Amino acid sequence: MFRKPTKKELYYLLAIFILYASALFYVYYNDLSFTSLYEYGLLQEKGITGEEVRLKEIATPPSLNIFETLWFIYIKGSAVLVELFQYWIVGMLLASALVVFVPWEKVKKKMGYGGIGANFVAAISGAIIPICSCGIVPVLAGMVQAGIPLGATMAFLIAAPMLNIPAVFMTASVLGWKLAIGRILGTFLIALLVGQVTSYWQKKERFLRRLIKVNVKPSLPKELQLFAFEVGKKLVANPQGLTTNELAPNEEDKLYLLGEAGVLDRNKEGKWYIPQTTNVTMDVTGACFVLPTGDTEVPFRQKIRNLITTAWDFFLQLNYYLVLAVLIAGAIKVLIPTNLIINFVGGKSLDSVLIASFIAVLAYVCTYVEVPTALALIHKGMGGGATLSYLLGGPGLSLPSIIMLSGVFKPKVLWLYVGVSFIGCVIAGYIFNLF
Repeated sequence: MFRKPTKKELYYLLAIFILYASALFYVYYNDLSFTSLYEYGLLQEKGITGEEVRLKEIATPPSLNIFETLWFIYIKGSAVLVELFQYWIVGMLLASALVVFVPWEKVKKKMGYGGIGANFVAAISGAIIPICSCGIVPVLAGMVQAGIPLGATMAFLIAAPMLNIPAVFMTASVLGWKLAIGRILGTFLIALLVGQVTSYWQKKERFLRRLIKVNVKPSLPKELQLFAFEVGKKLVANPQGLTTNELAPNEEDKLYLLGEAGVLDRNKEGKWYIPQTTNVTMDVTGACFVLPTGDTEVPFRQKIRNLITTAWDFFLQLNYYLVLAVLIAGAIKVLIPTNLIINFVGGKSLDSVLIASFIAVLAYVCTYVEVPTALALIHKGMGGGATLSYLLGGPGLSLPSIIMLSGVFKPKVLWLYVGVSFIGCVIAGYIFNLF
């Protein structure tokens, strides 16, 4: 059964519907290209071909009229939403499949807290699985809730948009193999470094809820579900928390497993409690703790139902970040349009790796669009190292992408991702220039 959205979630659901409908109506009314809208999130005239097809958009008339500026921010953000939404839905379904079909405890036993091997495999998987940066956010939520270590998840997050195979071959064919190889090495450097630090944090913290925000009940075996039910009844009746001896003597390992699954947490006094993000309900007969879903023994048809309801839950939780991200993308397109950036970085005086890395954060581009944009930047005089920095940072480090990721990760993890990725882009660019 579908969860009824809260009033706040309903507002953002309505906002998505209005934004989506606005872009479709605008394109139809002005006889623009629906292909460009769905493929690149661009409001573009029909009949444009060549390099321009991924870059050119209707001009924003220079104006001091704040209402006109806000209108263009709104309508260009709406266009970005149309492009993102299809990947967003696919990402929700993939994330839900991970939660419903992947046995959490088995993954946990096999992978533990991750490490260099798990992070390396995750980075390679990111290169093989062509998930655009537009749709990777919900997939990340599903990965961590399925029990995949957070370090490996972060390595996948970095590699998928930066290094997927189509993007590498596009880079090689358009910009040359030197930049393609630099892109591969730079991505692995960043992915493995972020993955290792995150693995250390997860092993130290143990409680996943201290590192992520998303609330989805993981797939737990029946025995652990029943244990969760028993301790849950006690904790609902004792909301101030209970120690291990008071709650489940000699069962601390199981309590930590529930903590790592996000079902329980532990305060500084050593008392276990139910986090606010865990689903708990009360009825007239007493306290009722809602068990984690995803029992591996349920029929396949029921798993499909669980998949759909879990996807719906993801969708409601993350819509706020999607709306905020597309409006910021619209503001970037209006206030800092791509053509302005291309002209800004032209010439040797601004041929800088550092500037290119900042541009990667400010210039919103979805995966596969960064290569033709980089080609245009090269034509304006951007050097090889700066181009590499832009290619690494553009797909996954743009401001709208960071906003969407803030819906999954707590600030500590998000700042690690942004900081190391940015510094890695700069270092990779400078090293490339040396060779």
